[in-house]
Amino acid sequence: MRKIITLGITNVLLLTGCQTTTPTAPEPDLYFTARGNEPGWIVRFDAKKIAFEGDYGETKITVPKPQGRPSFNGMRYITDQLTVDVTHASCADVMSGQRYAETVTVLASGKEYRGCGGRQLPPESLNDTDWTVVMTEQMPIVPNVPNVPTSLRFTGGRVSGNAGCNNFTGSYTVKGGTINFGPIAATKMACGQKEMMQEAKLLSVLKSKVSMRYTVNGDLILTNESGQRATFRRVI
Repeated sequence: MRKIITLGITNVLLLTGCQTTTPTAPEPDLYFTARGNEPGWIVRFDAKKIAFEGDYGETKITVPKPQGRPSFNGMRYITDQLTVDVTHASCADVMSGQRYAETVTVLASGKEYRGCGGRQLPPESLNDTDWTVVMTEQMPIVPNVPNVPTSLRFTGGRVSGNAGCNNFTGSYTVKGGTINFGPIAATKMACGQKEMMQEAKLLSVLKSKVSMRYTVNGDLILTNESGQRATFRRVI
């Protein structure tokens, strides 16, 4: 009797092991945007529709959003006028160099468009990147003085920008997740009290050794050894 029971269990396990399922690739976020260049185009997803603008806005197509079909490492959305392939592979914008999580191909009225979409990814290198300051010490920045945008640029081992009132410049090196800033020199123009306080906080972050990390949206967070930090958003 034991042998019969043992064989029965074995057979059940063998039968169970033969059952296979095909993994389904996750769909993009409910609200999804992709774009490309030459000619410029953009496609936007929402819960109910897909809207495409191509050839710098000359071609416009809006269709009900179909159910996505799994494709090789991604999803495909097929309609009579529009087909959108979203492939889960990183993609770099040919104009700005900004990296995105998805590679996107659109077929609109028989014409193919290629580009990038989804969430922004961190740059492979800080060199030749531009950022705007969005927060210091977890507080949103105050408006700048007229025509002077708050900014940060990394290029050729030099960092420069505007801290809310004054321009600044200095040197930097990157090793792993750490930036080592050299002495920062800034102009001496006077602005409003709020702008000057914000500027002091920002410049205090950009001193000596600073850790860096990226958020899921691609924002850059710099934190100095005293725990002071500032958040930057890439300008593309």
